[in-house]
Amino acid sequence: MLYSSIFQIGLFGVTDVILNFYFTSLGHSPETIGMLQSLPRIGGLLISVPAGLVASRLGAYRVILYSTVGMGVALLLPILWPVLPMLGLSRFLLGVFYGAQQVAINPFIGGLVKTDQQPFLFSYHNIITMVATAVGSFVGGFLPGILIRLVPHPTVEQGLAAQTPLAYASALTVGLVIMLMSLVPLMLVKDSHQGVRMGKEKAHFRKLPWRLLLVFAIPMLFFGFTGGLTFPFYNLFFRNTFHISDEVVGTILGIGWIGMGIVPLVNPVLDKRYGRSQALFIILSIAATAFFGLSIAPTLAVSIIAYVIAASARNAMQPLFQPLVMSTLPREAHNMASGIGLVAWNVGWFSATTISGYLQAGHGFGLIMQVVAVGVMITAVSVVIIFRNRPQHIENLLGEASLQLPEVS
Repeated sequence: MLYSSIFQIGLFGVTDVILNFYFTSLGHSPETIGMLQSLPRIGGLLISVPAGLVASRLGAYRVILYSTVGMGVALLLPILWPVLPMLGLSRFLLGVFYGAQQVAINPFIGGLVKTDQQPFLFSYHNIITMVATAVGSFVGGFLPGILIRLVPHPTVEQGLAAQTPLAYASALTVGLVIMLMSLVPLMLVKDSHQGVRMGKEKAHFRKLPWRLLLVFAIPMLFFGFTGGLTFPFYNLFFRNTFHISDEVVGTILGIGWIGMGIVPLVNPVLDKRYGRSQALFIILSIAATAFFGLSIAPTLAVSIIAYVIAASARNAMQPLFQPLVMSTLPREAHNMASGIGLVAWNVGWFSATTISGYLQAGHGFGLIMQVVAVGVMITAVSVVIIFRNRPQHIENLLGEASLQLPEVS
């Protein structure tokens, strides 16, 4: 949890708040920014299945360690060489290493506890990391203005200096350093669990329930699409729609991250009362309604309320969906399930970010939020359809693969 918290502060807290502003300060259009935001998904798409195989053989810990270092290198490239080809290469490499880390980390932390404890673990892990990201977002909004005061900039007025490439690059450097600091507690995890072999359960390639893994990935496809249309562009949405400063944008995003941490705490309660698939349907239905409200919100205050509800409820899917999949599959299939799910998520995210810039330019954010509302509702329905008759059809498919279901409390 400490590793994830520091990692989130650097990568999603500080960096995500200002990255699009950095691209804008370099003179790039919304269409170009949309393409840059889609490149990580290509990298993630290409690495997801190989990373699942590697994690099953070498262990999830090594994959997490090496991918974190790789993300540090990827973030350094656009700071040192802020030209478009290097920006594109950086985004692609970031997707490769982040994709590998995401494939490994859920089975890794899920293996620390029993199956019936996983919803609690993922919920607690989620709130700690989201609150950490909120802190990073709040700080990230102020960092360019603070750092530019430390650097002489006589040719630009002080009020505008905080929106220069130098200011944003300085803030990105701080985010990079913070993210790399997460390696310290990660090394302590290995020292504390030397006798544990997380993520090393091996299954024969041909024995994996491939049809089942592909079916389970369908909700992640829609989940990735709705995320790609929104998360990379929330900062531009608030700044361009309401003409507010970077500091205010960072504060709003920080509030959203806190909501994304707190709301999933209801997951274990809903899980116990309704079951995981029905709980996901309820939560995602609320998110879809809030996204539609965000599309027609008349004022900044109403938009903030709708944004917090929409993003928080939508984000509640991951801490509940991952235990749902893991409790349904044998342990030796967890890494590959994570990998294929990430493939679907990347396909959806890439498709969304590719068209988002054009939708912004041609139709505005209102239409985008309405498309997201429909996509979130489709995600909710797909979860119920896939998992409603889980025991019967999943046991049949696992029987074909010669694997057994794990015991579920």
